[in-house]
Amino acid sequence: MLMRNSRKDLLRTFAYPASGPLLVFWLLGLAGCAGHPPAPSDPAPPDSWSWAWMVAEDSLWTDTQALPLDSSLVDEEPSAAENADETSETIYPLSLTELEDLYCLALDHVSAGHYALAEDLLFVLQDRLAEPAPAGGDSLGLALRRSLARRSVLLGGLLAESRAFASGQDSDSLLSQGYAALAPFAFPDSLVPITGARRPSVAADLLMVDNALVRKWEDYFRGPGRRQFMHWLRRKSSVDSLLTAVLAEEGLPRELVYLSMIESGFSPHAHSTVGAVGPWQFMPGTAKLFQLRYDWWVDERRDVELSTRAAAAYLRRLYDQFHDWALVLAAYNAGERRIERAIRLSGHDDYWRLRLPSQTEDFVPKFIAAARLGEDPAAAGFALEPAPPLQYDVVPVDDATDLALIARCAHVPAQDVVALNPALLRRASPPDSPGYPVRVPAGTGAACRAALKHVPAEERLTWRRHRVKRGETLSEIALQYGTSVGELVQLNKLRSAHLLHPGDQLLIPMPVLLAQKAKQRAVEKGHYVPPEGYRRVTYKVEKGDTLTGIARKLGVSLRHLERVNGLRGSLIHPGQKLYAYRPAA
Repeated sequence: MLMRNSRKDLLRTFAYPASGPLLVFWLLGLAGCAGHPPAPSDPAPPDSWSWAWMVAEDSLWTDTQALPLDSSLVDEEPSAAENADETSETIYPLSLTELEDLYCLALDHVSAGHYALAEDLLFVLQDRLAEPAPAGGDSLGLALRRSLARRSVLLGGLLAESRAFASGQDSDSLLSQGYAALAPFAFPDSLVPITGARRPSVAADLLMVDNALVRKWEDYFRGPGRRQFMHWLRRKSSVDSLLTAVLAEEGLPRELVYLSMIESGFSPHAHSTVGAVGPWQFMPGTAKLFQLRYDWWVDERRDVELSTRAAAAYLRRLYDQFHDWALVLAAYNAGERRIERAIRLSGHDDYWRLRLPSQTEDFVPKFIAAARLGEDPAAAGFALEPAPPLQYDVVPVDDATDLALIARCAHVPAQDVVALNPALLRRASPPDSPGYPVRVPAGTGAACRAALKHVPAEERLTWRRHRVKRGETLSEIALQYGTSVGELVQLNKLRSAHLLHPGDQLLIPMPVLLAQKAKQRAVEKGHYVPPEGYRRVTYKVEKGDTLTGIARKLGVSLRHLERVNGLRGSLIHPGQKLYAYRPAA
């Protein structure tokens, strides 16, 4: 096996115009990517090939056994005469064909498990590729030379991995040692294993970067984008504690909240031209991959907490893939496959030197600028009044229930409940989702749950079930309820608007506006319509009861009792049911 000082000998071998080309010619025909090693019965090489032949022969006998070198050529200190000759040697550049053969020879050695020989040849290859390209080379030749440079780096990684796993161990520390031994190859960060489970912080990995692109975005946020940035900072003060808590649970740096800032300004209603939605701008396919519900009723991409958990899982996976926060952010913006392709074509994983779409090239500098200014807004000249932190209680709801009704039960304005539930597209909890978590302002959850229990099902639902009758069409049903055929098809997941059968159950949306119209019609017909926030109570008449006494028991007026029950006299009988409306508890 070649010793370490034999690398210099290998360089000398490829320096002589007589021996170098002959060696490569022999390699091209018999070894590496071009063919197979010679059989043991092949005739001995001519003496004129001397040292070059012996090095090549020792390198290529991979399928049988490595031939030992002459002891005079291994671990022997060069004489003064040899040193003198060495200083006067002329290094002749190798042709691209010869460099390609040298690469293939090293690859053969890795495949055969001759790692020391492969390492020696790779160092020679790297040294020769570092030389200036010959003058007058054509574009194809320069492209091949760059390809060889990239492949030599990747082959070095293959060598490090193969050598580490050949020892029977697979720890990251051992792999890192293997890469460290080949440090001159400048391996991409994504290739070298990280020892330990702790991920480096964004502050250490990114926020120290200072270049023209970062300064451009800092100047923009201080200048033309100042008003927008202050609006983002106010939103951040509201959701920051929730978002950073989720990121901490996932073991991610807290500075990643600024990713949501530059993606959407923390808005749950943000919608891009390509279909990305929510504070973390999830596309439908990615949302489904990370278990975010997305249908006619619910779009959890808009939910601040659920989308943050999905984004944290996605960012963790991207970091495990790229091991570099700049590449993680770029992949989040452009997709991991596009970043993988850019790295493969460039032969390195330095984000700042990759050829990427202009939007992605600006994405990481924009993030850095936003994070720098956002971490100390006062120092950057932003005077803010922090918004109260986002807090809420959760009320489990078993069926489709309008958010306005839930707000009445919580004794809060309807817009407060709507704002806390941006994922509920129809302003109602979805049907067939027992215990669906609806959010109400903090401190109102217990009262809301208690009040909901006393609301009859026919009153709490603004979504009605319709049994299809013989001869009915979907358009007639839609017209009857003031909705559209398309909504009924999508809501009920019908394959066709024409495939209805008698007895089918259809879920019909009854928006608040339609409910108000129904109340108006009731008023016009003389029916009693209770005010907002009132609930119906029932009383069963007992022997000896009078209307005046019942009204007193229920806490309502005699006129109210008569009007609600449509009574024109005082005649009542035992067992009769009377109704009244009282404020919800």
